[in-house]
Amino acid sequence: MNELLAHFSRFNRREQTTMLVGGIAVLLYVLWIAVLSPLQAKRDAQVVANTTTTQSLGRVKLLAAQIQQARNQGGQAAGGGENISRLIDVSLRANNLSMSGFQPGTAGEVRVRLDRAPFESLMQWLYDVEYKHNITIRDLSIASTNEPGQVTVNIRMQKH
Repeated sequence: MNELLAHFSRFNRREQTTMLVGGIAVLLYVLWIAVLSPLQAKRDAQVVANTTTTQSLGRVKLLAAQIQQARNQGGQAAGGGENISRLIDVSLRANNLSMSGFQPGTAGEVRVRLDRAPFESLMQWLYDVEYKHNITIRDLSIASTNEPGQVTVNIRMQKH
């Protein structure tokens, strides 16, 4: 250390000041390159990661709300499915009809098949289902049979 100070003291005041300022500048440059620049790059990467995570959280919250809503509607549809099956069964019996097939579907929909149903009773039953029991007919297929006045029917329905 003494040798360094002895070597430094050989120069005049102006050269000593120039060397001191140059040394401080080199020290600050090394500090910037070695410490501050990597920290800034890490901070920028963390800001991007936080933004991405926040956006992902928003999407997850949205999807969770949609799933919860679907579960709620599914629960209502399942409850509605029981009600619609009971309503269909009661209304069929009231019109002296019997179903030959019943298939529950998604979103509270059901499919009903009637074989050899009297046409007039069928029309009355369809009226009852739509206007008295608030069940929407989504799809209706009627085919004639070999017996006069008798039809085969496939219906897709949904409770409001």
